[in-house]
Amino acid sequence: SFVLLDWLGRRSQKVMSFSTSLLSVVLVAVVYATAFQQQPSRRYHHPHEYRRHHLSTALFYAAKDECIAANKKYLSRKLGLTKDQIQRLQTDGLPNILTLEDGVLEERVDWLKKRLKLKNKSQIRKIVQHQPHVLAKLSSNLAQKIDYLQTRLRLNDDSLRKMFLEAPHLIPCSTENMEETLNWLQTRLRLDDRQLTKLICRAPYTLGCSVSENLEPTLDWIQRRLHTLDEFTISRVVQKMPRILHLNIEANLEPKFDWIQHQFNLDDDALGKMVQRSPTFLGLSIDTWEVKLDWIDRRLDLTDQDLSNFILKAPSILNCNIASNLDLTLDFYIDALGNEREAVRLVTKNPSLLAYSLEKRLKPRLQETRDAGILIDAGCLRRIGQYTDDYWKMALSFVRDHQELGIIALP
Repeated sequence: SFVLLDWLGRRSQKVMSFSTSLLSVVLVAVVYATAFQQQPSRRYHHPHEYRRHHLSTALFYAAKDECIAANKKYLSRKLGLTKDQIQRLQTDGLPNILTLEDGVLEERVDWLKKRLKLKNKSQIRKIVQHQPHVLAKLSSNLAQKIDYLQTRLRLNDDSLRKMFLEAPHLIPCSTENMEETLNWLQTRLRLDDRQLTKLICRAPYTLGCSVSENLEPTLDWIQRRLHTLDEFTISRVVQKMPRILHLNIEANLEPKFDWIQHQFNLDDDALGKMVQRSPTFLGLSIDTWEVKLDWIDRRLDLTDQDLSNFILKAPSILNCNIASNLDLTLDFYIDALGNEREAVRLVTKNPSLLAYSLEKRLKPRLQETRDAGILIDAGCLRRIGQYTDDYWKMALSFVRDHQELGIIALP
């Protein structure tokens, strides 16, 4: 029995040794098989396969080059883009209109031209240059978006075209985001449909702003800063200058408000009234304001208090260009009166006289006054500037009808 047990032990060791060897062989085979399966691309190809592959690549790139050449030719000859302008159309990370198939770009431009009723090459070129990737991937969403805006804001074709030309970046904006912005503006500013349309037409890029990240925080800050103005007045300020909602608080609005209060020694109430009267001047830089104040001080020779009162009466003067407006307008009053000191006195008492248009109001009315034989003095010039169109016609007609009575002055 001991001999039998010894034989069985030696037999078991041999079986285990064989099993271990067999398992090792199987594992090696599996490893080699797996490695072979993971690298199928390393198999040898027939030479003709390589030639076919290279020929396909060559044809692909040749066709692509032909499309690029054809699109460049179209953009240059039909739309008048320069080589540099065409080169800038290739924006990294965005679809490229130059690689569109031959004829596709022209077809899409024609569609956009007809839908927005674009009138000339410069209008088409502006949209192509600002939003080339939209034409590279034109979808039905664009047509729906244009239809939505035209219906929602009740825009005629001219207003619609003007909107997209002024703010071509609206083209890729989603309809949902624009709808959210319109609803927020109408609710928060308490606008009727006509007021909403007027605001958007005045500043269409407002539709591209985020409500939560831009518009709402800015409006909240303005209401806190101009706390003396009620919600209705704040709404009127925004309607006069919608761009105020686009200005950065820390880098723009806050330093400007602080500068104005310090420069003119204003309290919060006076600051609010100044912004209420003419908020558009906030769109200019402080440096620009300083240049105009220097001109006013030099030409009118005002004290600090007089300068403050002058600007508070007509803050819109800060919007006027010195060379093309302020200088020429002051010279107009000096020439009309023939006395510089009297003209300066007139303008100092009535600052708004410097803000009226020379070509559309002052010069034509002065000529009508001379033709009617009316006495031209400081009072006449003030009326020439400040009368509304209807009142001006009535006053002029009154003088003409009563000249036989010796009336030679405007009422």
